[in-house]
Amino acid sequence: MEPEELRLPLNQESVVRPAEGNIAAGLMWGVLISIPLWISVFGWATGIFR
Repeated sequence: MEPEELRLPLNQESVVRPAEGNIAAGLMWGVLISIPLWISVFGWATGIFR
């Protein structure tokens, strides 16, 4: 019974593998979110040096 129970997580891992596409989507969202942050940092820096 124990070897069969150990095999189940391996099957679950093979099901989780398509989640790598979600990692790519997460990176895309992270870049989209970080662009306004970099713009705000640039504006903050230029405001200090003026």
